[in-house]
Amino acid sequence: MPTSSWRSRELDEFARDPPAHLPPLAGSAIVDSPRFHLTISSDGLHATVCRLRTDRVADVFHEVRAHAPRARLIWVTDGSTESELRALGCREQDPPLTSYITALAAAEPPPAVAEVEIRRVETYADFVVAMRIANAGWQTNVSGDPEARWQLHRDRPGGDWVALLDGRPVAYAGAIAGPRGLFLTGGVTLPDARGRGAYRALVRARWDEAVRRGTPALVVHAEEASRRVLERIGFERVGNVVELVSDA
Repeated sequence: MPTSSWRSRELDEFARDPPAHLPPLAGSAIVDSPRFHLTISSDGLHATVCRLRTDRVADVFHEVRAHAPRARLIWVTDGSTESELRALGCREQDPPLTSYITALAAAEPPPAVAEVEIRRVETYADFVVAMRIANAGWQTNVSGDPEARWQLHRDRPGGDWVALLDGRPVAYAGAIAGPRGLFLTGGVTLPDARGRGAYRALVRARWDEAVRRGTPALVVHAEEASRRVLERIGFERVGNVVELVSDA
């Protein structure tokens, strides 16, 4: 599919395979092959495969597993290899995540939103508030050391933001910065505050951050509800994405 007049090939590549175009966390291992891109966490327990370019999927699967024998693997694909990966034991993401999403990109500013206050997450206390919103909005209960999670967020380029309505924190969003723009890692609004512009204001805040960094572009892998909002404010569809999981 040809790119739109305002989108570049580089931005489309970033949108389809973000992990291949973002700086890895400290201690991560990278395998950058013509057939795939693999990022392995420093503890070896988590890994992401993207930019899968092969008609020998089983060979790549076993090669990746040899590089990351203890990792829970996330396979980011365009869907063309889904049947082969499922035959090798891959499955869908755990709820509330979905495996069927859309890669979107924006290279023009989304509209500003009045009457929504945006604050960047700067302290551990801010981060705790942000994670409470995320857990309530997504109906999750993320376990683990919150201070360790805060350190991971501090170490990655990009940032986290909270939106406030009438002084109350009601929405959270994050992003990871790379040389081609920002990858939006998620955005969620508390159920009783939806429909008042908090989500859209957080998109604009991350656009402003991308501009500040000199990389005015946003990409995202969006679930259906977010896709509809993002397309209304100027994002364009790059392609379908299927994310599957294989456990160690």
